[in-house]
Amino acid sequence: MKRKYGLRWVTGIALASVIALSGCAGNNVDSQPKGQAKAENKGENKGEAKNETAEPQAKETLVTVWGGNDFLKGDASPGQRMIKEFNEKNKGRIRVEARFMPWAEYNTAVQAAATSNELPDILMTPQNTDIRGMVANGLAQPLDGLVTDAWKKQFIEGSFAEGVNVIDGKTYSWPLTGPVLGSILYYNKDVLQNAGLDPEKPPTTWKELREAAKKVTDQGKGDVFGFVFGGGDNGDAAGITKIVHSLSAGISPQVVDGFNYNTGKYEYSSKAVLDAFDFVTQLKADGSILPSSYTIKAAEASVLFGQGKAAFLIDGRARMWIAKRDTPDVKLGLAPVPTPTGSQPTHHYVQAQPNGYIISAGSKNPEAAAEFIEKAFASPWFYEKYLNSGVALTPIQSINENQALYPYPEFESFLKLHKEVLRLRPDYAIQNPQTSKVVLELGTLGQPKVKPGFNEILQSVLTGAEKDAPALLKAYDEKLNKGLDDALKKVTAEGVQVSRKDFTFPHWDATKDFTAADYKR
Repeated sequence: MKRKYGLRWVTGIALASVIALSGCAGNNVDSQPKGQAKAENKGENKGEAKNETAEPQAKETLVTVWGGNDFLKGDASPGQRMIKEFNEKNKGRIRVEARFMPWAEYNTAVQAAATSNELPDILMTPQNTDIRGMVANGLAQPLDGLVTDAWKKQFIEGSFAEGVNVIDGKTYSWPLTGPVLGSILYYNKDVLQNAGLDPEKPPTTWKELREAAKKVTDQGKGDVFGFVFGGGDNGDAAGITKIVHSLSAGISPQVVDGFNYNTGKYEYSSKAVLDAFDFVTQLKADGSILPSSYTIKAAEASVLFGQGKAAFLIDGRARMWIAKRDTPDVKLGLAPVPTPTGSQPTHHYVQAQPNGYIISAGSKNPEAAAEFIEKAFASPWFYEKYLNSGVALTPIQSINENQALYPYPEFESFLKLHKEVLRLRPDYAIQNPQTSKVVLELGTLGQPKVKPGFNEILQSVLTGAEKDAPALLKAYDEKLNKGLDDALKKVTAEGVQVSRKDFTFPHWDATKDFTAADYKR
């Protein structure tokens, strides 16, 4: 029996309902109404002779796409605009239908569709799994032989890596973006100005940020607050998790999302993390956090921020374009996340991404799906729209450098931040592709099977349900480190050549890019 790896799903939507909504992938649809060709062939219209030799009407191939990414949300999104143009160019031959779903709904829908063998032709990897998990579960097919070598060569160097989006020499996906900055201090200039603060001088230290947030709150008199976040979300990108990781990176940049790449150990209970969380509790004690932050989703927090109900929001690169889209009149400022001393922080990314869009193994139209990917979805044509919408930098450098595509003045600050504070971190999968088998045992390096997770622990302490954050996070570290050790023992017993050293980069200077040459040290 084929072994199943690493798929952790979010429940919450009835299976039958999801299957009913999902439809079947790979169906062909007639390009004209039923019965029309048949009636014409019988010569039922007056004055027409019966046509015995008429060719059957050509069929239009349907390619279905599912994703939880906002660039597919709404007719005006860059993804849907690209699909509309592609369909017009290929009318009568290929038609693409894309379905956007919020992540919680999406995760459940993919689970249901995988169970019933009704996955769409193209889909995004769900949260808490990655390309390696999809391949191991037999849910993805390689792009090799379906796309050209020229298509792969257009991407930034390092966009494809064995053990990441290339598995056993076969390519399964491509990077959705270029370098991604996951930590930005967004500030509402109007809110700062109304509170008597200089909207062109955002805070650079924790002290300045706390003081500014409190002043805005005091001036707001229960209507406007210093800070907002989406506490109703969960996972690595959740509001409180994002804030703590972003703040702690200003102290210990070698610890990325709780994992220390110098030591190869989980350090959620480090002093940097605890200090960052303590800063958030100080904001709460000051009354500077918008009260609904503990229950609302990120999308709601973004709208409230854009509407001037809060001065500050810490989030990743996507918040810029979402805020501009949902509240276009917002006077948006972007700055590095403050540090205790005001020094410039360092944040990290990897170019070859373990999450992305794949062609499902069950697709009946892989050639048409691949043509859509090469000529539209992962082409300069789409990425120009992507950049012009302000979504992110792209994985095609020439497009990133085209200033004519920059959508609004804030994008200049966005680009400047990426250049100044973002660095390439080491990737264990590049150091040893066999580490992918360890990660499959864990689900992801973040180990979503371990509960309560980081975000749940922080939320429980912040809301008063728990008291001792250091003890809870120390226990969490112990579980995660044991989980990694156990996974290593399991795969090495099966003959896989991998060790804890493959997850450890003691010579990495976290303020600098980790280059190809550094892997040879």
